[in-house]
Amino acid sequence: MKQFKNILLISPLDKQLIAQATSILTTSQAKLTLMSVAPLLDDAIVQTSDGKTVDLQKLLLEELKSELEEEAGKIKGDDFRVSTAAASGQPFIEIIRQVISNDHDLVMMRADGVSSLRDQLFGTVSSHLMRKCPCPVWILKPSRRRKLRHVFAAVDPDPSDPERNMLNVEILKRAQILANNDNAKLHIIHAWNTLGGNLNRGKRWMTKSEIRMHAEQVATDHRNRLNSLLDIATDGNAIVHMIQGQAGEVIPEIVDREKADLLVMGTVCRTGIPGFFIGNTAEMTLSQVDCSVLTIKPRQFKSPVQLVE
Repeated sequence: MKQFKNILLISPLDKQLIAQATSILTTSQAKLTLMSVAPLLDDAIVQTSDGKTVDLQKLLLEELKSELEEEAGKIKGDDFRVSTAAASGQPFIEIIRQVISNDHDLVMMRADGVSSLRDQLFGTVSSHLMRKCPCPVWILKPSRRRKLRHVFAAVDPDPSDPERNMLNVEILKRAQILANNDNAKLHIIHAWNTLGGNLNRGKRWMTKSEIRMHAEQVATDHRNRLNSLLDIATDGNAIVHMIQGQAGEVIPEIVDREKADLLVMGTVCRTGIPGFFIGNTAEMTLSQVDCSVLTIKPRQFKSPVQLVE
């Protein structure tokens, strides 16, 4: 698994966002790009009192470029290069076009505002990127910590689904690298559940003993799946949390309880429409967590956003 080496940072920028990005750019020939997107202005062309025509959209874009260049000049690194990019238009569309045309392998941006991250994820640029951006997306929550201390990876191994298993492997390897970079603790979460108890409500399809035996068998099956995944994707030093319950409920609980700094999880499109949907579990989980999140898509994912010809 390669380190991230071509990161796109989205304005507004702050010290924490820049520090986090530069801390993981440790490979030779790595690149860091700072990007701003200007909103499209209504009536951008105006006439001055002396009869000159002024393009306000162009002036705004030039101002953004100047600000980015000034910020780029403050960033120093022996192992990476810094460049800038500015565009006008719908922010998430322009960001994804930048990713596609320049082969970025990670987008990083801060959560809007300084309140809880869960209040900022959906109906925003970040939510569109999580659904439609082809590369991993890291939404950074404001924090006083300079380094990560607890990195969580949420996985759902399934031998019958090769695509999901490949995604699980990438989630674990990415989380392992990021934890190692900061000497942080790596936590692995796998939520499992059984339908036996729910199916038996109201009618005695199974005895209590049969329900217990069924749950024990399901737990053993999930434990074996998880152990097989861990053997090929981690160094064996992670703290493992295998918890019974719905993933969208138990993952936010343990992430909050353990004061996670970062949650790494996958987003899976299952509607047949590229980029249209990131999955019920991911939506439910992300809407409740209050830590930084890194979302990763399957390698086969195709973004619905296209480059302008």
